[in-house]
Order: sequence, then structure tokens, then C-alpha cells
Amino acid sequence: MSSRRSEKEQQIAAVLLIIFASLLLGMVMLEFILVGTNPLKLTLGGEFINKSRMDYVMPLFMGYLIIGAAGFVGTLGLVAVYGPEGRLETEVVKLSALGYFLTSYWLWSAVFVVQHKITLLAEKPTDPPEWLLQIYDASDALWALPSWGALGCSLLLYAGLWLLLGRGATLLPRVASWAFLALAVSRFLDLIYVGTRGSGVVNRGGFDFAMLNDSFFMIVQIVAFFLAGAALFKEKGVFKRQSRA
Repeated sequence: MSSRRSEKEQQIAAVLLIIFASLLLGMVMLEFILVGTNPLKLTLGGEFINKSRMDYVMPLFMGYLIIGAAGFVGTLGLVAVYGPEGRLETEVVKLSALGYFLTSYWLWSAVFVVQHKITLLAEKPTDPPEWLLQIYDASDALWALPSWGALGCSLLLYAGLWLLLGRGATLLPRVASWAFLALAVSRFLDLIYVGTRGSGVVNRGGFDFAMLNDSFFMIVQIVAFFLAGAALFKEKGVFKRQSRA
């Protein structure tokens, strides 16, 4: 019964990881559609109007909430299969996963609601007072909390998943492990770039390192979790030998 239950939980984790990657891809496409079809996107007043609409804010809030939950539970299942029980690296990856999904997805989704609450101070969202626009503009600093707060967790998580999935004896988990290593390197390079460039770093969508690295991270993250989910479906408990008995 225990073996059958473990196999079922492994399959659930695999499905959740694939759902996570699929929703992540869908969310990226949704944001491109919302931004690309919105003629008000380049003005502060236009952003204020967007955030004042619950039909704009709620899909994004719920989307990141669900994505974070699927990714977190799926990652715990991944660690349960590939992580040696009771080892330090296994516990570090579990705690890093909690911190990463808490900040990158759940805290990120909360910022949408916070900015929506700010817009409610205006009697007419289409004609907000100047002082409220300034407050709303300053609230953009809130996005630094999830983005910078997730940096340390993401480095530990992706480096840890690289080590754990590298135990797999088949091709899928080992390819996924290198994809996770690429994610860790991407975040580390991002940290170095921002640290060396200082406050002058602003990602305005041009073809600079920040934009290219973010695009690379986004694509590889989707691929890595797809591969990890597929690896869980095929995993039969056969791992590379790490040391002699």
C-alpha cells in the first residue's frame, strides 16, 4: 500500500510540475496580450486605470496564486523522489522552494492587489488627483520585494535541483538538472550585472543584457519544469552511484 501511495504521489507531483510550466507559459502569453493590445500602456495614467479595474487585477492575482501553489507542491514531490532522505541538501532545497514560491509568486500577486487598493482612493479612476498619481508611481518600488526577495532562494533552489536531479541515471532528469543549473547561473549573472551597473540598470525592453537574460530565464524555466515533470513520470528509482558502499 505504501509503495502504491508513493507512486501515486509521484504522479501527482509530475502532473503539477507540468501544469506549473504550462500555466507559466500561458501567463507569459496573457501578459503579452494585455500589454500589447492596451493603448494606454505607456502612460502612468493608463497604468492607474488598468490597476483600478478588478477584471484586470483579479486574473493576474489568481493566476500567480495558482501557479505558485502548483509549482511549490510539484517541487516538493520532485525533491521527495530525488532527494536523499535526511540529507542537508534535501532540506535546504525544500526550504528554498518555500521561500522562492512565497516571494516570486504569492508575494508578487499581492502587489497587484496593493496597487489596486491605492487606485480606490480616487473618486474617478479616469481622473485621479496628482498627489494620488505620485503615490501610485512610488508604489512601483513594491515590486522590488518579490523580485529581490526571491533572488537568494532561487539560487539555492535551482542549484539544489541541479544536484538532486543529477542523481538520475536516465537522460530526462539529467537534462533537467543542467537546465536548472542554467537558471541558477542566469540569476547569478543578473546579480553581478545589477551590482556592477548600480542604479543605472533599467530594463526598458531594449536588446540589452537585462532583457536578454530575463527572456532566457523565462524560457529555460518553462523547459526545466516540463522536463522535471516528465522525468517524474518515468522515474523508477534508479540513480547513479554517488559513492562506494
